[in-house]
Amino acid sequence: MHHWGYFHPFAFVFFFILVGLFIMVWRGRGRRCYHHQNDALSILEARLAKGEISAEEFKEIKETLKS
Repeated sequence: MHHWGYFHPFAFVFFFILVGLFIMVWRGRGRRCYHHQNDALSILEARLAKGEISAEEFKEIKETLKS
């Protein structure tokens, strides 16, 4: 049996795994894009571009969304 003192190889590896996970989570926070405010407008613009609704319908729905 080896006497490692205060240093144990598994603790060393575990520490670096924790540090790596922390860095991954910390860096991943900025990558999320929240566009909940413009989701309805984006969908409306896409429907207009596809020709699913007319320009008049677009204007009416857009005014409804703004209010």
